[in-house]
Order: sequence, then structure tokens, then C-alpha cells
Amino acid sequence: MDLKSLKNIVQSELDLLESRLKVRSKTSVSLINKLGEHIIQSGGKRLRPLVVILASKLKTNSPCDQVIDAAVIIEFIHAATLLHDDVVDMSVMRHSQDTANTIWGNKGAVLVGDFLYSRAFEIIVEINDERIYETLAHTTNTIAQGEVMQLMNIENTKLSEKEYMEIIYRKTSILFEASAKIGGIVSDYNDYEIDNLSKYGYHFGIAYQLRNDYLDYFGSRSLTGKNLAEDLSEGKVTLPIIHALGKCSESDRAVIEKAIVDYNSGNQSELIINILKSCESDIYLQTKIDEQTDLAVSYAKCFSENEYRETLIALAEVCRCRES
Repeated sequence: MDLKSLKNIVQSELDLLESRLKVRSKTSVSLINKLGEHIIQSGGKRLRPLVVILASKLKTNSPCDQVIDAAVIIEFIHAATLLHDDVVDMSVMRHSQDTANTIWGNKGAVLVGDFLYSRAFEIIVEINDERIYETLAHTTNTIAQGEVMQLMNIENTKLSEKEYMEIIYRKTSILFEASAKIGGIVSDYNDYEIDNLSKYGYHFGIAYQLRNDYLDYFGSRSLTGKNLAEDLSEGKVTLPIIHALGKCSESDRAVIEKAIVDYNSGNQSELIINILKSCESDIYLQTKIDEQTDLAVSYAKCFSENEYRETLIALAEVCRCRES
């Protein structure tokens, strides 16, 4: 089963999400409208809103406005982080399209990112649930911390696997965790059920980011829409590099360390990828992805079997080996 087939299970809710994203992002300021439309319609997978919707339907099959509003909030927060990430990383392409900062400049991208954050919190006020306030206040603060931690560790070839896993939890996984948790909150699940959903989102999010790391070195440019070893060109030390640095020869270590600090080392990417493969870093990374995916599936299985539980499980399985 592929992602498109999974989305068909809740297509009516996703269609409502798309229309509400457009309505909620409209203002009287033309630049916000242009830039907001660009980021919202840029081909994102809508995985986080999908998790919100599926989680909300594990015990009930009655969609409500609060569920869609919660999904809008999550997607706005995600879109805001993308706008800010692209500025920090000086990215020029995302989903095979020019980034907003490339088209409209860094200032516009940052300010529209701020707008999407603030619009998300306006909708949170409308939902008016203290648990959602607390969850998303903590989540957005933690994401910001993760971004700063990543920035602090640019070119840091001494970064440990434990430290890296903490960064990707803060930067990526926590929003998946919040998505699953909020799906349970808006559907009035009990604390045990909400905790299981949070753990599903946590492990799914870690697996998802690790698969991103895998595809950065071992994927296909035609499928990912990105150059291979793009993280390397930005000085980012991710798990494939961390693993290889712990196994490779001194001469190969010197090659990797030089490439990490040399932002013009694009012609070194093939050599680096060969070193990573010789260290079996691709195999190691997929093992870690499998471990996290299996954990996510185990928490989804805490719920009674129905098509939405099976779709949450299938979503984790699809992302385990996705190619883009």
C-alpha cells in the first residue's frame, strides 16, 4: 500500500483540511497570501495532519471541526518551521520547487513564517483546551531549541549518536508526537490512550527523520528532488556520518572531516557515499529505522483493531522504506 492509498481512507477530511488551510492563511496582505500559498501548496505530504485525523478516529468515526482545526494548526506550525529552516540552511529547493526565500527573499520568508505561527495560536485559542495549549506551547519551544542545537553542532564531527537523537527528537519527532497526542485530546481519549498515541508519534517521527537521513546519502535524486549528500554540503553531521566516523580508517576519517567543513565539497559526495557504504552505515541506519518503526507499530496496536488503526500502522510501514 502506498501513501496515496492510505490517504483515501480519510480523503473527505483531507479535502476539508486543504480548503481550511487556504481560508485560514488568507489576509489583506498580498505578500503573506502569495508566500503562504506557495508553502502550503508546495507538494508536502501532509503527514502530520494525517496523523492527527487518524488518531482522532481510532475510537469514533465522527469527524468534527475541532479535529480539522487541530490539523490546520499542526500544518501551519510545520510550514512555519520549513520557512525558517530554509532561511537558516540557505536552501534553494524543496519538493523540487524553488524555496520561498529564493523567490521572495529571507526577510519575507521569516516574517510569513512568524505569521503562520501566530495564526496557528489564534486557532488554538478558538479550540480553548488547556491540554492543547500546553502541548503546543511546549512543542514549538522545543522545536526552536532543536534548531539552535543543530546550528550549534554544524561541522561538529565529535557529535555522538545520543546527542544527535536528542536533536532530531526536538527538531522533527516532537511535532509528530504532538500530532498524535492532539488527535486523542480532541476526541476525548483517556490518559493511557493519549500516552500511547504520543509514543506512536514519537517513534514514528524518529523513524521518519532517520529515513530522511538515509535518503540524503543513499536515495535517488530523481525521487527525493534533492541533491545527494545535501546535509554534507551544509556542514550537518547526521547519523550516517556519525556511524561511519566510528568505524572508518584514519584516512577515510580525514576525508569525511574535510568534506564536512568544506561547503564546496560537492564533488566529494560520491567518495563520501562510498566510504559510508564500506562502513555499512546504510545497513546500520536502516536497522535503526526498523527499530523505531516497530516501536511505533507496537503502540498503535494498543488500540482495538479498525481501519484507522490499521492505517496508522500501514503509514509507519510505508515510511519505513519510502523513497522520497
